[in-house]
Amino acid sequence: MRLLPIVLLLTSAPLSADQLRVASSSDWREWRLPGNAVDVVRGTLKPAFVRRDINVIANARDFPTGGIRKVGSNPQDAFQLIDGDPATFWAPTPGDDLENWFIEIDLGRVVSARKVELHFAADSVPLEFFRILTSDGEPFFSNANSILPGTLRYNKRWRYSFNDQHAIEIDYELNPLKNIRIQADLPTEGIRLSEVVVTSVGDNLSLGVWDRGGSVEIISEATSKLGRTLIESTGISNTLVDGDITTYWGTVHRGGSGTQPEQQIGQFEIDLGALYWVDRVRMLGDASGVAPGKGSGRHRSGVFNYLWYKFFASDGSRAPDGSLNWELMGELPSDRRNLTQVRHFEERFPLRRVRHVRLVFPMSEGFEAFNGRIGTTAEWQVFGEGHPAEVRATSPIYDLGSVQHISAISWTIDAQPGAAIEIRSRTGNLLDEQYIFHDKNGKEVTEKKYNKLITSFKGAIDTVRTPGTDWSNWSRAYSRSGQIFLSPGPRRYVQLEARFLSDDPLASATLDDIVLEFNNPLAQQTRAEIFPGAVPPGQMSTFTYYLRADMASSSRGFDQVQLSSSAGAAFLGTRLDGERITAAVTEIDDGFKLHFDAPIRRSSLVEIDFESTLYLNQTRFDAFLFNSALAATVRQPVDSGDAETAISSNRTFVALPADGRLFSALALSSQVLTPNGDGANDHLHIEFDLLKLLDPRPVVIGIYDLGGRLVARIDKRTATAGHQTRSWDGRDTGGRMVAPGVYILRLTVAGDARTRSANRLISVAY
Repeated sequence: MRLLPIVLLLTSAPLSADQLRVASSSDWREWRLPGNAVDVVRGTLKPAFVRRDINVIANARDFPTGGIRKVGSNPQDAFQLIDGDPATFWAPTPGDDLENWFIEIDLGRVVSARKVELHFAADSVPLEFFRILTSDGEPFFSNANSILPGTLRYNKRWRYSFNDQHAIEIDYELNPLKNIRIQADLPTEGIRLSEVVVTSVGDNLSLGVWDRGGSVEIISEATSKLGRTLIESTGISNTLVDGDITTYWGTVHRGGSGTQPEQQIGQFEIDLGALYWVDRVRMLGDASGVAPGKGSGRHRSGVFNYLWYKFFASDGSRAPDGSLNWELMGELPSDRRNLTQVRHFEERFPLRRVRHVRLVFPMSEGFEAFNGRIGTTAEWQVFGEGHPAEVRATSPIYDLGSVQHISAISWTIDAQPGAAIEIRSRTGNLLDEQYIFHDKNGKEVTEKKYNKLITSFKGAIDTVRTPGTDWSNWSRAYSRSGQIFLSPGPRRYVQLEARFLSDDPLASATLDDIVLEFNNPLAQQTRAEIFPGAVPPGQMSTFTYYLRADMASSSRGFDQVQLSSSAGAAFLGTRLDGERITAAVTEIDDGFKLHFDAPIRRSSLVEIDFESTLYLNQTRFDAFLFNSALAATVRQPVDSGDAETAISSNRTFVALPADGRLFSALALSSQVLTPNGDGANDHLHIEFDLLKLLDPRPVVIGIYDLGGRLVARIDKRTATAGHQTRSWDGRDTGGRMVAPGVYILRLTVAGDARTRSANRLISVAY
């Protein structure tokens, strides 16, 4: 049984004492990298650059079939024709038969080609009689309309006679291209072919979708109300992004031709696996993978493309219901000529952030189905320029060998203006194991099928370890290098994430290294809970924070406890194992820090009494342990849990009553406003408590006459939970003093799910 390198022992990374350092190319390659969206370059990690107008021959060998496909003469020099160096060359061996004066190039994937160029060395004689043949990868077919494996049909050709040019250029008009063959028709003494160049639109982002963690989804009859919706298999969906124009998607209606019980709509959706800058999408509908003949079986006369479509793009942001936010980027008007007379469809738009693309198209004309294969799509091509707007890389799970306290995290980056890197972390003590079974040929099989295989047909069993149930969520992004570690600790396992961000497609950031500082924990395990677990809002309440610290022989102990909350806290007293003890208190912005006379090095229960006024539901109170003999960065967070059996909260947050109130304690300084400048009641002071508003929400205070007409707007702003004060000087919306009389003051607060209002009568007198 093999253990896959999802979990790395600490010793597998370069170490200094009490450090985990990620700094070399081999270290970065252990990370889960998003395919071709990032590059490992000389010990650094950086986002890849998406190019325009590239020579696709230059990286043909990056693809499985790319490079020299065949050569009839002088094969040892064949690669020099596509090496990008005009000083090197390929030439047929003099005396070889003319039929061997040829060379074939495979681009490794189908491209939308702008130009094909053939260059002869400047000091050589160019071929005088020859042909250039090209193919999109189309094979030959048998009489039974079946593909003949390994065959290739060159379906375009250019013949040159009496040529004396050293550079030949063909305008390929963005047609699909995969293979090129150069064939001499008559021998020419002293020829040297130095380079073949194929210029394409750019790097095709649809290639590598799966390696980047993206996906392709095809839904047939997507809007069906009759339960007919079909999500195609991954294998079928992959035909859209495999770089092979001879594989395609197309569906025949399950209802056959003729009138259907409902209009039928299809849908493609592609997740690129990273947030890219995109401005062009091409959809190639060539039927090169369909037999051209007639008779039995499928053939090209029964292939249709899109009657109409709507094209959408999304940057990955979500609507309130969790669905993607889509923006309509282009439409193809309905026209029956689109079905058979148009093969290549294209949408262009200004450069923008795109993570997902979607195409919605009809599979019938109204309720009338087409008699053939609908939406036959051979390949999607997505183009843009620049570094990704957002791409993520995730470390393996690092094993620290035992429960350790990570005190700080630091890194080195080189970021251009407009680019940044965000680092996050998560930790845990438990791992889950999953098993992957293979037959003797390395093919993945189910456990059930594996157990049925005879011993000689069984292959390896791989063990994949993944985070267990006790793992924390990803931390918020660290704000600076050298910051105190944010994820819970002490823990045995840690994982890191790096997000590369760019607001400018031409700007990027490079990550050189990441270093974790760690050591034996202050306490081996901590548990904390708070009582009471629920209190009325807006009232000063008394709480006890129970903190149990379990020690091991390696624990370093603590002599300081910091307690903090967004609501603040005022210290009242503390006890150690039930005995009251004294502690020096330092007030901080959001709570306080206790300093004990002596370090606590044995398992103990610390009880801390304090006061606080809460306005926000589920207000958290966080505690941290410190040891004054160690650096200030050695700060151990306290976990929630069962610290004291006498209470049963097991949590470190406090709830407010489960009612619909958004504010309380509305109070006015007086019922009568007398704005006459004598210093008494010249202003109306308004106080109230906003409740449960975590994010800023609209708060409106208005003055109305008894007929309900707005007289004055005291305030209209957003606010979060907390005590609020406002005032009114008696002036209306135009800045004039209102007339004496009785008015209505109305306070309105808009929450996420509801709006609440309250009215008070006030009088204005002079």
